Amino acid sequence: MAKAYRSVPHEEEEPLTGNGNDAVDEKWSWRSSESSEMESPITKRLRRISPHWPWIAHAILLSISMLFFTLSFCMKSARHGPAGRLPETYSPALGAIKYEIQHFDLPPIAEGPFIGKGDDVDARWDYITDGIPDTMISREEMIKIGLDPEGALEITDPRTGKHGYRVAIEVFHQLHCLNLMRQNNYKSHYEQFGGDTAAPKHDLAGHIDHCIDALRQFVMCQGDVNVFAFRYPFGDNDPWPDYTTPHVCRNFESLRTWAVEHGVPHTPGEPPH
Repeated sequence: MAKAYRSVPHEEEEPLTGNGNDAVDEKWSWRSSESSEMESPITKRLRRISPHWPWIAHAILLSISMLFFTLSFCMKSARHGPAGRLPETYSPALGAIKYEIQHFDLPPIAEGPFIGKGDDVDARWDYITDGIPDTMISREEMIKIGLDPEGALEITDPRTGKHGYRVAIEVFHQLHCLNLMRQNNYKSHYEQFGGDTAAPKHDLAGHIDHCIDALRQFVMCQGDVNVFAFRYPFGDNDPWPDYTTPHVCRNFESLRTWAVEHGVPHTPGEPPH
């Protein structure tokens, strides 16, 4: 038979108030006073300012950590550039670079001051290619670029007496290659004046092959990701590519001015190149 439960008389219950609780209060009061005596002056001052100072301190430290993390990320991004792009390789002409938006001028039927043959067209091409002098850089700059100075053409600037290495800016070589291909397109006109197009057939073909591959590597290196649309320029059902698109370009005149100002003339006895 189940035993009957009986209630415990109130007088048998452990009192929740009174002397017992006072003892607990005294115990914790003693510990608090002891801890208070062990606190440093800074801790006491912080406790007086706010009872939540430990959380505030954690928040400040966390903010500082996030700040340093953000700065580190930004510095890394700056080194590699947008979308993982590496920074410019060193060139003595880096300071001449200026960026601008340009719309390419490429109508369906080629025309313009650089198209065709003749004195006016030749003058235009000479302005952007063969009329640009080479320049000179130091041994330290050669190494900074990543070029081996050993065996490179050393020269002395006749105006200053300084020694260095003769170098040429790539863009003018690339334009020279395009100009050769233009002249070969009008070979019957240009070969009578001598020059590259008057070279033996085998040599001319080799020169043009060199230019084609140089320009191929440059175009693939740049990897232009601009896009062009298709339109109907002749009012029929035949769509043509519309290459008159905007591009971010380096200002050519700024680069040409730098090259002319830093040009070094040929010195007596310097081998042709």
